[in-house]
Amino acid sequence: MLLTIAMTLLPWGVAQAQLPGKQVVGGQVHSALAQANPGGAWCFVGRGLSIFEASANGSQAAISLPEVFYFDGTTYYLLNGLSHLTFTSPTGGTIKFRYTDYPVAVTIPAFTNYSEVAGESANLTVVNFSINFTSGTNSSNCTLPVTIKYEIN
Repeated sequence: MLLTIAMTLLPWGVAQAQLPGKQVVGGQVHSALAQANPGGAWCFVGRGLSIFEASANGSQAAISLPEVFYFDGTTYYLLNGLSHLTFTSPTGGTIKFRYTDYPVAVTIPAFTNYSEVAGESANLTVVNFSINFTSGTNSSNCTLPVTIKYEIN
């Protein structure tokens, strides 16, 4: 997917690992907790199963995350389940969480630093990206690093 986007937007000399479009792949999310300031906003992704399916042209992808929490300093938001990535560049765009009763800044945050790299064996691909929660002031910002290892059969 990344290669498809990159080849249409940027000239690349080296091919990178890519998850095949229009094929559902399964994997494992690594847990991560992020907090910029003690007592302030925090965000969390739990360990668990994930599925990923990219569109044929690589501009969008459906992804499931087992457990995602964002606390902006006042309110807790539960955002797990099926989400959609929309790429605006080879390494970023927006992620839309399916629960829509929350503010748009919470349900459609930006994601950055997207990459796909080969895993320790030929059938593994590691996907990394950061979800940038910003629901107001700088004190409510949280950048959540997401790492998922997918197996392609």
